Amino acid sequence: MVDGPAPASPPPGKRRRLHLPIAAVLVAGFGSLMLLAVASVLVLGLVGAGRNTFELLNDKADLALAGVEVRVRHQLDPAAEMAKFVAGLIESGDLDTGSEEALAVTLRGALAAAPQVTGVAFIAADRTGVRVGRVEGKLQTHPLDLRDADDLPDLLNGADRTTPQWSPPTWSPEIAGSFIALFHPVRRNGAYLGQVVAAVSLGDLSRFLSNLYVEQGINAFVLYDREHVLAHSSLVALKFDFAGREGLPLPRIDEVEDQALAVLWTRGQPAESLKKRTEMRTVAVGGFDMLFLMRKMAAYGAQEWTVGIALRMEEADVEIRRLYAMALGGVAILLVSVGVALLAGRRISHRIARLAEAADRVRAFEFRTVPELPDSRLRELSQAATAFNAMVSGLRWFETYVPKALVLRLMHRAADGSGLTSEEREVTVMFTDIRGFSALAEDLGAADTAALLNEHFTQLADCIEAEGGTVDKFIGDAIMAFWGAPEEQHDHAARALRAAHAIADAVHADNRRRTAAGLPPVRVRIGLHSGPVVVGNIGSASRINYTIVGDTVNVAARVEELAARLQGDAEVIVLASAATAARGDGAAPMECIGRHRLRGRTGSAEVWRMLPDGTPALESVPAGDDREEPRAVRS
Repeated sequence: MVDGPAPASPPPGKRRRLHLPIAAVLVAGFGSLMLLAVASVLVLGLVGAGRNTFELLNDKADLALAGVEVRVRHQLDPAAEMAKFVAGLIESGDLDTGSEEALAVTLRGALAAAPQVTGVAFIAADRTGVRVGRVEGKLQTHPLDLRDADDLPDLLNGADRTTPQWSPPTWSPEIAGSFIALFHPVRRNGAYLGQVVAAVSLGDLSRFLSNLYVEQGINAFVLYDREHVLAHSSLVALKFDFAGREGLPLPRIDEVEDQALAVLWTRGQPAESLKKRTEMRTVAVGGFDMLFLMRKMAAYGAQEWTVGIALRMEEADVEIRRLYAMALGGVAILLVSVGVALLAGRRISHRIARLAEAADRVRAFEFRTVPELPDSRLRELSQAATAFNAMVSGLRWFETYVPKALVLRLMHRAADGSGLTSEEREVTVMFTDIRGFSALAEDLGAADTAALLNEHFTQLADCIEAEGGTVDKFIGDAIMAFWGAPEEQHDHAARALRAAHAIADAVHADNRRRTAAGLPPVRVRIGLHSGPVVVGNIGSASRINYTIVGDTVNVAARVEELAARLQGDAEVIVLASAATAARGDGAAPMECIGRHRLRGRTGSAEVWRMLPDGTPALESVPAGDDREEPRAVRS
């Protein structure tokens, strides 16, 4: 295995530091701590599982209650599916309701496939139909005629309903028991045809709970409401006749052979539940305490049912104490592990945060304000700090050769998806030059000449960039800049004029300083022109520049040359073409100085001069300039 590059050697006199790999620290430190926490919780869990196969509060509360609920739904849902299936056959026309024989065959087949369903019938809109019932394990078919029957349930009026609905518990003398039925309306093309009725005996639920008690020792029950019992294991051996009884055809909780259930709501005390859906109550009866776990079950009529199980409190107490012990032990280990992990992670994250902050300054091209990252005992962080510091040092040199503002704007355009392809754009171009620079530099050494140019270019570049301009290049003692690219600037001419005015003010102020120091003043001329150019990345495969090309550039250079002939004794002269002056929107006071010939151009061009404070009016024009008289002053 090959390690990464070795960290740079420390400076002389500094002690070499031990650098640890961050992977080893994370694996050996955080990994061992988390392994200890997980292993401890696992051991506690295995000890608890070895003492008791099922955690009563979790497994019996959830699995037993869920099992009872699932079994109840398995008893009732087939009735809904059967009713839906038969109704679908009738609605599609595959089953002829006018044929009693076809109805009987279909209903018998559907009932035979669902042993949970006690009976199924189709009752037509005229209250006639066919019923198939399961009596002592045999299927019996009977015709139905309810046209003259009295006291029929409201659910038979299916013409007013569009969705299936379960009935309340109903007594059936035929099966000597109670049942509930699903009434499923049948419609074809919007016309009401009748209802499919599927019934389920409640006695089957009690038989299931009895089997559950024998097989798993779970004493389960289903309550219709707080007073009536739908299913209980003891109901298998009890017989009731509700034929002449008012109210629901269900036994009351005090009629079931369960002393604790009989006083559940009168003497039972609410207990704190570990599950949101589970209600817990404790009942003291017969010299022992019982714990009842219950949950609501909906979807079978308007009344919510209650599914519950009962167990002795001493069984639950063992599990509760064990659960609390496991929880406390696990929480304690977890807190210790998290605390140590946070302490170690905080020290690492602090270094990474410093790196991220420095990288963010690099992203913003603030190379001069990027702090030097300190060394670290972690090898990867040490290598990152060394590489980052070296990168920043190189970028500081890079910043001196590449216009930072231009790069940022190009990055912004690339991030916006606007692209960097060459395109034609309306821009304003500026050329500046120092008049008599050769004579000015004759008495200066190389270092002083460079210092003079650097100071001068810094002043001008600050004024240009303050107005959103781009310094394209430095040519000897001259600057070429432009506005209107890479971002579109509809006021590019006004920006250029404001920048020229700011340059004039800066040169005047600097010349006052130079004069006070006994130095000769610097005289600057500026030429501006607006027009179309091709802007984009132009150059060779090995080196390109983001620049502009086109006749507009040439015209701007010629305007600056014309300024050399018209400057006279002025410290600064700013000339602009008519195109720039027209688009300036009053950004600076301008005076039209007539039409002039530009070198290398046919004809003449209208030229305007900026009138900054203290600028004298032109008195004369050199011969051959073909000058016309000034025609206007724009401010």
